Amino acid sequence: KAVQVRLRKKDPEKTKSLIKLEKQLENWLAQRSLAQILDWFDCIETTKVQTPMGSYRWSTESVARDRLFLKCLGVGTK
Repeated sequence: KAVQVRLRKKDPEKTKSLIKLEKQLENWLAQRSLAQILDWFDCIETTKVQTPMGSYRWSTESVARDRLFLKCLGVGTK
């Protein structure tokens, strides 16, 4: 809930791309339960995606959204 509140805050310094990314994250969070969100990040190894559908699902867009979410939570990302 705190992340969702933070995403809704208006800030004149936000870029259009950040606003778009925040909206995507907000929509993604609204469509999932906490358990589903935790399952999404529950991985024990790196997976290589080799199918077109896999590449579509694991797009740069979803990686950027995930990084923004982790940043909002205060988790350091590389």
